Amino acid sequence: MMKLKDRVVMILILSSMLLCTLFGALIMTGSRKEKVPDPDPDIDEPVTVPNVFLGKIDDEYGVPKEVVQLITDYMDAYYLSVFKLEMQDMKDMFSNERMEEISEKSIGLMIDVRKLYDFDFSLTKAHYDLKITDYRQENGLYYVDLLEDDYMSYAFLNGLESQAFEIENSFVIREEDKKYKIEDLEKIQGYYMAFYDDERDPQDVYDYYYSEFKDMLTYHNEVLRRKASQNAYSSDRYASGTYDRSAAVAYLDQYSHSRNPQWYNFTDEGGNCQNYASQALLAGGIPMDHEGEEQWKCYVEDPDYDPGINEDETASGRTRSWVNVGYFYNYAKYNEGKGLAAETDVNLFYAQPGDIIMVGNGGLSHTVMVSKVVDGHILVDSNSIDMKDYPLEAYTYTNITLIKILGYN
Repeated sequence: MMKLKDRVVMILILSSMLLCTLFGALIMTGSRKEKVPDPDPDIDEPVTVPNVFLGKIDDEYGVPKEVVQLITDYMDAYYLSVFKLEMQDMKDMFSNERMEEISEKSIGLMIDVRKLYDFDFSLTKAHYDLKITDYRQENGLYYVDLLEDDYMSYAFLNGLESQAFEIENSFVIREEDKKYKIEDLEKIQGYYMAFYDDERDPQDVYDYYYSEFKDMLTYHNEVLRRKASQNAYSSDRYASGTYDRSAAVAYLDQYSHSRNPQWYNFTDEGGNCQNYASQALLAGGIPMDHEGEEQWKCYVEDPDYDPGINEDETASGRTRSWVNVGYFYNYAKYNEGKGLAAETDVNLFYAQPGDIIMVGNGGLSHTVMVSKVVDGHILVDSNSIDMKDYPLEAYTYTNITLIKILGYN
């Protein structure tokens, strides 16, 4: 039989073992609670959809608050439509039935075209700023001109912000029985512009452009993308001098929403788009060309004055090709010998940063330059309208051509 002393020792040993086991279990349990598993990188953070998208508003004219509220209500509804790719009901905001239909069809066209793509064209973040530039009141109508700056982050660009600046808006607001409605609206941007000067029924305009976009996207996906994925770009054209794409893009980014004071500004004289692109090419090392039948030059003596057209083979004045979309296209296509070496009408999906893209509906009317290519998406910078890292897919043109910059001779 175990002695009393031995029993006591055994009980103490067993108690100690039990306490150690319990203490160890507590430690393990505590450590498991403190270790939080890493979030699954494949699970997207939920997107918060704002109710109000207005960032700031600059009003030096003292526009009545009811008028400003109607304008910002409309802008917020427009932004919410684009954000969610769901058309918001704006009928009660209009006094003019045709204007209401134009607004609805233009925004609806934007949404429906973006839904044609096989990626998520909705937004993850967005806001706008407004600056009122003119205001007057006459016979119960309020005329308000303003500039709009857009800041949008598209879901397919993973947080990268696209910017557009100084978009012209003109509102005419009617007041009747202390109720404020939109009588007229003109927005110098994208889909709106396709409807304003077209006397056809807005539904017919919508149908035409939707069909055009659908055909263009089919061609891009089934022909151009496929060819670009199967074969690397090559050209028979020779270039002895190298084009510095990084330097050209740095220039693009610096002056996407400003103007280089060393150059004459053509913004109010038909647009600064090609002038801006020509300057970027020069920054990338492409020299001016004042020799031969095809020339490209702009020798500025005083940036406050247009250098004036000079097609003589002299290092003075400027050529139309420096500032005009069509003339530059012809220069890029036909120039031989000294100066720019480029290839026109290249498969769009061979685009690289620093290349030129020309767009239009029907003819070519606007020049942009490639700033980035992100996961196959082409982003562009431009002047008039000023844009930075704006996705080409968000443009509203069905005629798009790439000018591939090879270098110079």
